[in-house]
Amino acid sequence: MAVVTTPGTASTADPSDGGADGGDADAATLGSAGELATLARIVARLPDADSADVGPGDDCAVVRAPDGRFVITTDMMIEGPDFRLAWSTPHDLGRRAATSNLADVAAMGARPTALLVAIAAPAGTRVADLEALADGLREGCILQAPGCGVVGGDLSVSDALVITVTATGDLEGRDPVLRGAPAPAT
Repeated sequence: MAVVTTPGTASTADPSDGGADGGDADAATLGSAGELATLARIVARLPDADSADVGPGDDCAVVRAPDGRFVITTDMMIEGPDFRLAWSTPHDLGRRAATSNLADVAAMGARPTALLVAIAAPAGTRVADLEALADGLREGCILQAPGCGVVGGDLSVSDALVITVTATGDLEGRDPVLRGAPAPAT
């Protein structure tokens, strides 16, 4: 059991149940379950990163970069300008958030190694929808970058759904492939 504190509330919640009130897991919302319990449920669904010495749960992740150089990119998806919930499932959004960043890393000639994911969602967002988003992130990593996983991030309450993913990649001794540069010889 973890003590969950959200603005204006304090409750005890088990991440495996439906929230602080012990209700149905599909009915729990970010507001009713709290950020810590919701995070526990989301993190349990995400893939580990092979390159991580320290992953989710500490102040920072520790990710190995044997080459000594790495590439890093970030993209933000905001409900309204970037997507509409009426047109996309949470799973689709998670997969898109992962794969767009993983593709940027690969385009630079690097092997994707880790993702940081920050989600801001309305308090009424169902935890099951956030879990589906995490499942989409996992699927994107597994299909596009085996061994890459989520090493940390943040969860917060906001008026609209915002998903921000930061991806890192290992150049593995290669020069980065820059826009406008000639393609490397094969």
